[in-house]
Amino acid sequence: MTASSNQRGRLRPQGVRTRNAIVKMARALLLEGGSLEFTLREIALRAGISISNLQYYFPTRLAVLRAVLEPVIEAYMRDLRRAVDEGTAPRDKLSVLMARALQDTKNVESSALWCHFVSLVAIDRDTAQLLDEWYATLSREIAVLVRAVNPAFTSAEGREIATLLIAMVDGLIVRTGTGKRQGKDPNALDAIFLATVGCLLDGHIGRS
Repeated sequence: MTASSNQRGRLRPQGVRTRNAIVKMARALLLEGGSLEFTLREIALRAGISISNLQYYFPTRLAVLRAVLEPVIEAYMRDLRRAVDEGTAPRDKLSVLMARALQDTKNVESSALWCHFVSLVAIDRDTAQLLDEWYATLSREIAVLVRAVNPAFTSAEGREIATLLIAMVDGLIVRTGTGKRQGKDPNALDAIFLATVGCLLDGHIGRS
């Protein structure tokens, strides 16, 4: 259970409604104005409450940002854990996960939110730490699947391929989030992505 879930469990119904309204306004602000306008003062103004009242629910900007991004991240993490736990073949598990990742990269709002979140990493140490934690979990779980698909890989190679898979998905998310995923066939990159995934898993790329 996350810190946000723990807090919601302690709030009364009115408090839950206020907290949800804050998160809704913060999400809208981040999408409209980007990370530069994402301040506690502006969030409080949008939500129609005082900064002190806002800080009762979210003491810092990172706490608000975490509440906005956590539903997106947790949904992906649930799919990842479900894929790892299912009784299907490892390659099928990874294929389902990559297909879900591709679908997510086409969600304009989620992609834009992720881009704004990443833009804070360079100037906010807590945000950078949060990103590192998420990446560490993703890399570890995907590396397990990669080595299950191809037992010939060493532990280091499994982690490296997991890192490459995550980086490719991130690249597509950035293209969508910054409005660059255009062209006659917006799905053209999908086939290339999946073919590259297959080559990586079969050991055809990057191994001497």
